[in-house]
Amino acid sequence: MENQNTFPYHFNNNSCKTCGGKCCRGRSGYVWASMEELQKMAVAREMDFSSFFEHYVRQVEERLALQERFVNNEYLCCFFDPYDTRCTIYENRPEQCKTFPFWERYRDYPQQILIECPGISVSEADTELNQSGNHQSEKDRL
Repeated sequence: MENQNTFPYHFNNNSCKTCGGKCCRGRSGYVWASMEELQKMAVAREMDFSSFFEHYVRQVEERLALQERFVNNEYLCCFFDPYDTRCTIYENRPEQCKTFPFWERYRDYPQQILIECPGISVSEADTELNQSGNHQSEKDRL
């Protein structure tokens, strides 16, 4: 079970094996990536960068994001395999994916991530601490 000290919930990454990729599919969105991350992905896929960029990257204003695929009425990350329900670039995924579900937008609203991710749990002690403004993890309190 993983817990970032300042977040009022815990994440069990073993849940990823059975959730069906809820964080990789559903509504349209952006998976932001740096040029360095994209270059590592291209190397891992054994593709020249210009071909990789054309097939997997979109530019949104001044930023770079992974493309999406619209399949069976839902959006999928271009690297999500819907048959094996796994990320095909897991070892080289962008920082945004590595830090999920510990994103700032969920810190003060853990009920939102509880809906989106089956690997999340919120203990009563964490909830009480979050309401009092103290974001110390249960582990740190022991």
